[in-house]
Amino acid sequence: MEQEKSQTEYILITSMNFPEGGAGATYLNLFCRGLKLNDYNIRVLLLKGHAFGDFIYKGSRENITEEGIFYTYLGFKQRPVNKFLKICDQLISLFRLVVFMVSLTGKRKKVRLLLYNSDCFYNIPIYTISKLLGVEVIKFVSEYIDKSEFGRSVIGLIKRAGYFINFKYLNKLSEKLIVFSIYLKDVYIRMGYNKNNIIVQPNLTDFNFWESGNGEVRYTLGYSGAPYIKDGLSDLFKAINILKNRKVFVSLLVIGDATFGDSLIPSLKVECEKLGISENVFFTGLVKSSSVKQHLTECKILTITRPSTIQTKAGFPTKLGEYFATKKPVLATNFGDMDKYFTDGIDIIMAECENPDSIAQKISWMLQNDNELLQIASRGYKQARELLEYKNSVTRIVNLLDDRNYKV
Repeated sequence: MEQEKSQTEYILITSMNFPEGGAGATYLNLFCRGLKLNDYNIRVLLLKGHAFGDFIYKGSRENITEEGIFYTYLGFKQRPVNKFLKICDQLISLFRLVVFMVSLTGKRKKVRLLLYNSDCFYNIPIYTISKLLGVEVIKFVSEYIDKSEFGRSVIGLIKRAGYFINFKYLNKLSEKLIVFSIYLKDVYIRMGYNKNNIIVQPNLTDFNFWESGNGEVRYTLGYSGAPYIKDGLSDLFKAINILKNRKVFVSLLVIGDATFGDSLIPSLKVECEKLGISENVFFTGLVKSSSVKQHLTECKILTITRPSTIQTKAGFPTKLGEYFATKKPVLATNFGDMDKYFTDGIDIIMAECENPDSIAQKISWMLQNDNELLQIASRGYKQARELLEYKNSVTRIVNLLDDRNYKV
């Protein structure tokens, strides 16, 4: 088996950033590092250029991480904004992808493809050529995007059709699926996919990195991540307004912004003004992981108050593992798989989804019960580490990929 392991090369093909630049990049970096720790060869092919706010990638087209993971941009190194350049970028990337796929001829038993991408433009040739060559494709399915998230323009309808073709048909051509939730596993079982070929792993976290020690607490609440509607910040804002009306002053630090495109913060500030909580809410803007870590130490309670939607049922937030790793108490709503892994009042504080009153009540309780909160935070850290710590989790996944006698 060890000889087979050394000869097997994993090739990750993705449209995400790598090794840094958002939640997707963090997950893939940890997965690749886990493979390296298990003595597998791994390299990364990037379908799209770097795109993370105003940060510019200044490295070469072919580069290597500190852990020795090679990665290559198939198109432009920096993702273009200009529409014409975008088309040129896609065509160059597609051409180089096809050339690479054809180069795998005769390597069927030596190569496995890991695919983290939902774009039919790339996935159709990947699946077509891999089937012709007999090369295994292992697909990551991290979320389900509801049709309401796509625009009503012609381009929006095309993107929507492409996404659902990928989700409902192309993904089923994979030898195995790595999904982020029990919800997604059940969806694919209902679509006729073999349940024995589905691996559920709700995200990954580097606990050693996020353990932050004790810093000066400056804010009552902290939120980290891109503050989209699906992340439930509106309900948290309303809860802060409820508490303010009850003469309970709490402050919130919002860490992050959209990773690409227009900032989300101006509209959030308008919402805060309407609720009369502008003096309670502070924004850092988009920052890198090292700064996120520092900001989290400044918060007493870390929050994730997502609503219950198809998207929140299907995904599992990267930030949750990072929160727990700081050993701070976590306030979450009961969306998705939350209550399958954590228990309210034992290792987490859990409020009702889309219920600002419930969120406000939980915050109020947390502020009045410091001793109980310390114990809950400690148990939450242990539970989350067992579930999400990347070294153990990736070891489990690769054993399952190798069809060893390993318990799912």
